[in-house]
Amino acid sequence: MPEPAPLPMWATEFHSFSPAHALCLVPLAASVFVSCTLGRRWLSQGGEGLVRERKLAAAWAGSVIAINLWSIVYWSIPANFIAAESLPLQLCDLACLIAPLVFLTDWRTPRALMYFWGIGLSAQAFITPTLEQGPADTRFYLFWLVHLGIVGSAIYDLVVRGFRPTLRDLGIAIASVILYALAMVPINHFIAGANYGFIGNKLRDRPTVVDKLGPWPERIFIMAAIVIAGFTIMWAVARLLPHRQSNRA
Repeated sequence: MPEPAPLPMWATEFHSFSPAHALCLVPLAASVFVSCTLGRRWLSQGGEGLVRERKLAAAWAGSVIAINLWSIVYWSIPANFIAAESLPLQLCDLACLIAPLVFLTDWRTPRALMYFWGIGLSAQAFITPTLEQGPADTRFYLFWLVHLGIVGSAIYDLVVRGFRPTLRDLGIAIASVILYALAMVPINHFIAGANYGFIGNKLRDRPTVVDKLGPWPERIFIMAAIVIAGFTIMWAVARLLPHRQSNRA
């Protein structure tokens, strides 16, 4: 019986700044654009429009929950589990778990975290993805969908529902990443090869901006300074945006 033909390289490998990279970004950006356009239109209509917007938000939240479940199940399968990579401890993993709360509750803390974590940190995944697998691998779809759930939720809350961070929100976001880093340092130390939060003593196989920040552990402090400065700029810029009445019931 003849062996099956090997899959083409585009199906098994992914490279940043390639045509495949651009092709991935188009439908992701389109889904966020369409969702925000419909959400803004329906909220401005009031009445039946509010009902439609709530249904759209619930559908988005349900989709993110489904993505979370898919990711947890996939990485829990013994054949896929690697302690240094599979635990849901990356900041993006935590952000994706928080994202549905933005749509299902009026709790402000998740909204603040999604704004700063999502747009400020997770959006980097679209610019320099650490993804190595192509569309023949489940990890390809999980990577893009998880980050779409995070960044898309943050953008929707900003553009449609009018989230504007306060100084207190900025403080919560900064405190959260400091606490996260303090928790990840010992975890990365005791799990061989772990690099959760990109603050471990190990760089990714695919280059990211972290590679340019010097040796470990000095780069942790440089990363902290950049994150704090970036969050502060995001807070200041958002304060300049026009306030939008969300008309949420």
